[in-house]
Amino acid sequence: MAASQSGMADSVTQMNTYQSYVTMIGDPGAKDESKLQAAQELSENFEIIVLSPQYPAFLEHSVRIFIDILQKGKPHFISEHNVHQVRKLLLEMMYRMPPNELLKPHVETILSLCMKLLELENEQNVLVCLRLIIELHKHFRPAYNQEIQHFLQFVRSIYQNLPDHMNKIFEPKDPIKVKDLSELNIEALLSITYTSLPIQVDKKLPDGRPTTETCTLIPKGILSLKVLQELPIIVVLMYQLYKQNVQQEVTDYIPIIIGTITLKPAEDHRANPNFNKEVFVDFMGAQIKTLSFLAYIIRIYQQVVGEHSQLMVEGILGMLTLCPMEVTHLRKELLIAARHILATDLRIKFVPFMDKLFDESVLLGRGWTTHESLRPLAYSTLGDLVHHVRQHLPMSDLAKAVHLFSNNVHDETLPTSIQIISCKLLLNLVDCIRQRSESEASQGQDSVRTGQDLLMRMLEVFVIKFKTIAKLQLPILIQKSKAQQATAPAQTSATTQSIADSVKTEDGKPSITSPPTIIEPLATAKTEERDAGKSKFGFPPSLASSYTVADCRSLVKTLVCGVKAITWRCASFKQSSSSVEGGKLFTAKETEVFIRLVKWAMQALDIYTLSITPTAAQPTGLRQAPQQTVRTKEEKEVLEHFSGVFSVLDPHTFREIFSTTIEYMVERIAHNFALQIV
Repeated sequence: MAASQSGMADSVTQMNTYQSYVTMIGDPGAKDESKLQAAQELSENFEIIVLSPQYPAFLEHSVRIFIDILQKGKPHFISEHNVHQVRKLLLEMMYRMPPNELLKPHVETILSLCMKLLELENEQNVLVCLRLIIELHKHFRPAYNQEIQHFLQFVRSIYQNLPDHMNKIFEPKDPIKVKDLSELNIEALLSITYTSLPIQVDKKLPDGRPTTETCTLIPKGILSLKVLQELPIIVVLMYQLYKQNVQQEVTDYIPIIIGTITLKPAEDHRANPNFNKEVFVDFMGAQIKTLSFLAYIIRIYQQVVGEHSQLMVEGILGMLTLCPMEVTHLRKELLIAARHILATDLRIKFVPFMDKLFDESVLLGRGWTTHESLRPLAYSTLGDLVHHVRQHLPMSDLAKAVHLFSNNVHDETLPTSIQIISCKLLLNLVDCIRQRSESEASQGQDSVRTGQDLLMRMLEVFVIKFKTIAKLQLPILIQKSKAQQATAPAQTSATTQSIADSVKTEDGKPSITSPPTIIEPLATAKTEERDAGKSKFGFPPSLASSYTVADCRSLVKTLVCGVKAITWRCASFKQSSSSVEGGKLFTAKETEVFIRLVKWAMQALDIYTLSITPTAAQPTGLRQAPQQTVRTKEEKEVLEHFSGVFSVLDPHTFREIFSTTIEYMVERIAHNFALQIV
């Protein structure tokens, strides 16, 4: 009992000490250095204070004094000054006060103080004020009032005035060096300062030797680029809390923030060797946060945004072009915001600029880290856009889309999901290519031949992908199956060995030498050119080893549907063309593509002999005995689609393909009875 009372007495004594520190901070006669030490002591022990039974009394005492100091004191803009550090610590402690019922009576006063400080304080303290405003609004949801309206108007004025500051923001500045800080005209310097600015001050050591001390000038909050990055977040919060009250303000915001995302440094500033890249990163960060706000409200205000859509498109493309390659997170935020905007009907506004989006140096930038980490996000975003606007694309853009996404189909460093998306997109472009070819041909343009070449190019891409699956992915999956079976009761599967043998025997019947194709295989040519002059060091490993049976099945199904659609459209093209001679639709080179399709697709279709999940009777892996029928409904559908590829071929081409491959087909059917459907 005595020990308990002693502990309580110590706690009370300690809290009395902390309250005396608060009193000292509020004492006008105390030295600034002593106030700073007291504030630091309070800050370091604030968690202890909050958990103390005497915290309610401390709260009442401290909030009153903190608010009084912050209201009556003047902001300071030199980071090393004691007064600035005290003010910052007081704001941070107010932010750390638990948002509970004890704080509730003070919320209105604290918010009113923060709203006023936004227009007066330096960057560091304004950032704390913004966090405090967000925290208190989240927890206490105060009623809409005049101060909130004033705050929104204040934010609007910052955006409105931003274009007037562009030259000052990016104008190269000489280093500042003075003998004493009193020589500086702080007010004049603050009017052209947007990020923290180092100032060198001459000093003398105790032994008389000269030295230099660096001080930091903190910009005003209303001019700070870091503050500008945080404003969209708080505007979103106000919109969420007071949607009915701020609709007009948000409507008025839209043309202003669209104007903001179109801003960029002047050419001569960017070309200057002293161009401040850090300032530009802060500015770009503010623009991207602003774009994210636009993406958040765009569905509700789509009509208003649509009135300024041309500027919005130019702004997004400008940011993609200029976004620094070293800052991966900025481009990621930019792509995410763009993805939300492209999910609306305003995506049609990007059609005239698709050639820029197909340029990977614009879409992904030139940074290695950015390129490797953001490709899935970038390609899926671009793929969605192309899918929705494909009917509006000219043949030149369709050709670029085919080129880009064909490369993705063969890029083993991309996730399987992106390869499948790329295949599906190519499949969806088939009809568009035919329609656009016929449309442009009717206008006197020679686009029919281009359309046919594009379709055959896509067919070649799909055939090569079948080959990749048969030679690389399927053997890996078979090895995984064997490894899994090794842990189960040993069973010898004739099917396993036969499939493995057939996959490994690349030159099995029919003996097919790769002929010169119409279009050079994209992946092979590109890879050889790229790798010829580059070291392999640092290149990401292939993701092939992470493939699953489900991934591979999905890819094969997409490829089969793709070759069927392409073949049907090619046949339709040629039947309507005057180039058909002797009843044969496809040339010898094109027929060779179909022969290789039979070879590699019928090997890749063995993926359906592998189980996706283990069962009680049979471990994951190859089926234990040959089956005379198909194993799943999906397999039956895929095989029927594959057989449909050849149903539209003219008799001459059909006979040439299967007279060459008949022995090979018999051999394949012997290994996989389900192929009889073909």
